[in-house]
Amino acid sequence: MSEFVDSIYQIHNNPFVLAPLFVEFFRHIPPKPKNILLAYLVLPLVLHEDSKQWLFRAKTTSSIHTFSNKKENLFGLQERIQLYKDLTNQCIQYAIDNQMIKISRNLIVEVLTTENKTVENLNKSLKASSNLHKIVRDLDVVAIYRLLGVKEL
Repeated sequence: MSEFVDSIYQIHNNPFVLAPLFVEFFRHIPPKPKNILLAYLVLPLVLHEDSKQWLFRAKTTSSIHTFSNKKENLFGLQERIQLYKDLTNQCIQYAIDNQMIKISRNLIVEVLTTENKTVENLNKSLKASSNLHKIVRDLDVVAIYRLLGVKEL
């Protein structure tokens, strides 16, 4: 039974399928030093149902403060970041290997391709990933993690 559960996990949490979520996020975020660290927020926020729904409806007037007002968005975020850490690394590596993104000297992610090949079930997550930049656009990386209550990567 354990092998079956592991197989299902690998099918649903596949770097080939999830890498476009990162490309979509970095396509919209302005380049800032060390913005690659924001990648560790993508999967925990856009795959979690409560935060995905909120981000899906985010507007240009949305901010990290309005996002954090709904406690369901932040509940368990630290644990979700740890859970998705290895998968995030695999997705980033896949995106680099397939020349979707490149990482500059200052750890700034630059998108090389805007072509999105995603699974239809991830359309809401893709839109949420696209909207994630709206709540983190004006802040530096450390402030974003601090405001979200994340203490470590």
